[in-house]
Amino acid sequence: GIPLGEVREYEIRGWNGEKVQMWVTFPPDFDPKRRWPLLHNIHGGPHSMWGDNFHFRWNNQALAARGYVVACVNYHGSSSFGQRFIESIDCDWGRREFADVEAGTDFLLKKGWIDPKRLLAAGGSYGGYMVAWMNGHTDRYKAYVCHAGCFDWVSMFAGDVWYWFPKELGAWYWDDPKRVASQNPLAFVKRMKTPTLVIHGREDFRVPDGQGLAYYNTLKAKGVPARLVFFPDENHWILKPQNSRLWYGEFFAWLGRFVKPGAGKRR
Repeated sequence: GIPLGEVREYEIRGWNGEKVQMWVTFPPDFDPKRRWPLLHNIHGGPHSMWGDNFHFRWNNQALAARGYVVACVNYHGSSSFGQRFIESIDCDWGRREFADVEAGTDFLLKKGWIDPKRLLAAGGSYGGYMVAWMNGHTDRYKAYVCHAGCFDWVSMFAGDVWYWFPKELGAWYWDDPKRVASQNPLAFVKRMKTPTLVIHGREDFRVPDGQGLAYYNTLKAKGVPARLVFFPDENHWILKPQNSRLWYGEFFAWLGRFVKPGAGKRR
């Protein structure tokens, strides 16, 4: 009895003109003759992917039903497209993934039914890293949601997979600090000015809560609009039903402060 939005698969040209898959979920009442806001939902990992799944966390149908066209880009580094594609971002995090997300935005803008003044992006874990990275590299998005996002690869050594970083980042941070800094959102703080909702759980040991607290405090210190939603009883995921209701409420309220959802003017 619940109307669902149409889901379409697109092949776009991402970083270096290479093929990248993108899923788009449309609002149930989508009218291509009107202009709609775009919401990027950026997956974590980075070595995971958006596929044929449905669950109550980061539910794309729930996001689309609020009046957003939801884009899910399987950027460079995503799984399911071969080992070479997975390892293409090794030792150079952020750059290719950002280019792929931007390519998705450009592709959809050319369709004519996306409002260029209503662009949004959200993500969790590595997706949270990506929106923090984007905050230091572009100002065309009106607001971000950063859930359990990585803000600083040095202090991420407080997490439970610190041994993973030398392979992925290309060096221990004490051996090649410049290389690590080149992949670090912290290094681009001076450029950040996009309003951001920061969400984190105290029991998160994959991305320790200090990451979210440091990012939030940094934005506040810079005078960038920011809000912190902190779950003392959650880990890397929001697992309790009532907390999930609160999460979605905060998510939609934040985006709605900066972008009006739903159909806009006719094209």
